[in-house]
Amino acid sequence: MHSVLVVGGGAAGCELAWGLAQRGVATTLLTTSLDTLYALPADAWPGRPPAMTLWSTIAPEARDATGVQRAGPLRRAAKRELERLADLRVVQSNATGLARGDANEVIGVRTWEGPTVRADVTILAVGSFLGARLTLGPAVELAGRLSEMAYDDLRDDLRAAGLRLRRHTVALDGDGVAPAYAVEHDVVAEDELDPLRVGGRVVAGAGRARRWPGLWFVGACIGDVAIETAAAAGRDLATYLAEASRGISGSA
Repeated sequence: MHSVLVVGGGAAGCELAWGLAQRGVATTLLTTSLDTLYALPADAWPGRPPAMTLWSTIAPEARDATGVQRAGPLRRAAKRELERLADLRVVQSNATGLARGDANEVIGVRTWEGPTVRADVTILAVGSFLGARLTLGPAVELAGRLSEMAYDDLRDDLRAAGLRLRRHTVALDGDGVAPAYAVEHDVVAEDELDPLRVGGRVVAGAGRARRWPGLWFVGACIGDVAIETAAAAGRDLATYLAEASRGISGSA
């Protein structure tokens, strides 16, 4: 049975895992916290979910009387929908590095807890968490979002393997619940990726690693990607991988 490992439970990762499992692909979604799946950038988010996504499916129950999406209801609904899929295993764990085979192909990830999680195809959907430093007023924390730890070990492993990264900063406005803050983090250099192409068009926010067979990146870990773009990229990559072949291989 061919399998896919998705690392990261944000919009891109959740959409990717949901889309694959919906199509019968054996999928593992690895996330640092089961309580923050599909976290919105703010408690109240005015953006509209892309069509044919998990987000669009659960949006009605997360929408308040003013029409905006609320983070809490969306997280709970996403967790419920993901965990009910027979072909999806949702695991709380921390990825610390890539696991590679004899031909330098990626065969999964190593974890802080000890076990190596293996798959035929590995997709990093780690958002703003690679070597992340969060600034809130005068304080600087090792976090990719408020109260969520950074992936320093994974970033260091990617660098040691020779993957070129660059620094990027994203600033988020506060609202009535969360304060404004900024996150500086690493993203994959553009020349390290072959962009995802579907139906002759380039899909923003998704790319395959050129030098590591079996490895993809999706979402904000490859650049300045809004949550709506990340969700659409996860949706489109799921469609591509599921349709590329009945059995997904490391070279898909």
